[in-house]
Amino acid sequence: MMTKLRVLTITTSFLIALNAGATVRYVDVTSASPAPPYTNWATAASSIQDAVDAASNGDQILVTNGVYQTGGRVVYGAMTNRLAVSKPVAVVSVNGPAVTAIQGNSSTGTNAVRCVSLVRDSLLAGFTLTGGAARTDGDSDLDQTGGGVWCDSTTVLVSNCVITGNSFVSGGRSLTTSEHTRPSSAPSFRY
Repeated sequence: MMTKLRVLTITTSFLIALNAGATVRYVDVTSASPAPPYTNWATAASSIQDAVDAASNGDQILVTNGVYQTGGRVVYGAMTNRLAVSKPVAVVSVNGPAVTAIQGNSSTGTNAVRCVSLVRDSLLAGFTLTGGAARTDGDSDLDQTGGGVWCDSTTVLVSNCVITGNSFVSGGRSLTTSEHTRPSSAPSFRY
């Protein structure tokens, strides 16, 4: 447990040092008074998506304990994502994957919900990604792969995450990267 905490602390400290001018936004699934711009725990967003939507490039989003299992957004194709990180931000769990999860909808087909979609230069750290699924129709890359995580670039960093219990149709992966054409070699992801 101490090792995971050190990794999260180092990752968070590194990001803060890199983006000293970035705004920190907060997320708590049990937030009683969510209010944009979500810049303190008293007004924390109750969904990660709301904080991402309020963020600017380079911002950091700190997420506290809970299971985040509501909402959804289509980014590419027809696939719904529980969380669509559509700008280069850092989304970091405060206490790690043992107590913070993003849950999709494991029903493959048109009701499928992928856990997370990440855009280039974004970071996701310290989550369990579970129960996500891909569609059975649509584009074989955009819709049918990456039930847990779909990355639109090899410049995405997924760190200290547990990716489990997700399903997919095409490509044989619960974690998929794409440059909208398959890269010639598999990307290197760090967990």
